Amino acid sequence: MRRNLCRSVLLGVLCAVAAACAQDSVDSRPEEALSRYVSAYLEGRYEEAWQCLSSEDREAKSLEAYLEERKDSGTFLARNLHRLVSHDILDVTRVDENSARATVEVRIPDFRVVVGEVSGAMEAAPWPAGALENVSFVRRNVGAFEQKYQTRGIPKRTIRETVLLVRENGQWKVRAGWGRGRN
Repeated sequence: MRRNLCRSVLLGVLCAVAAACAQDSVDSRPEEALSRYVSAYLEGRYEEAWQCLSSEDREAKSLEAYLEERKDSGTFLARNLHRLVSHDILDVTRVDENSARATVEVRIPDFRVVVGEVSGAMEAAPWPAGALENVSFVRRNVGAFEQKYQTRGIPKRTIRETVLLVRENGQWKVRAGWGRGRN
């Protein structure tokens, strides 16, 4: 009974995902398709993101390969990273009836800055000689950075990216370009 309930719930979720990016849907707007794709991608919902790709791209890269390339460790940070990431669709230009070009701005934590600050501070600080003092020293210093980033925010960098979209059967899809040149 419980197994059937789990299967029913899973099937319902998969149907909802398929409906969100269905190819046979009524005409959508490229902005909506791009927003669905970027949101799903940034939140780690890669199956949903893959469904938002053009049929040419999905033929060129299977769902299994797509998921394997994006597999993460599942750690607390990996599972919650999407909370530190945001995006804006700056513009969408329809090139013709079936293609569009968009500019997306993504703000992500700049871990290079974070690691650089922590590493620089730890290298410059006088380390205690004893093992127990070292533990206390590290806790104090790491705690200071944690407090700093909680109050001031984590340093971020902004990246702009151009994204191409195509309309397939009245539905806008993201074109990653993996299927170019294929027969």
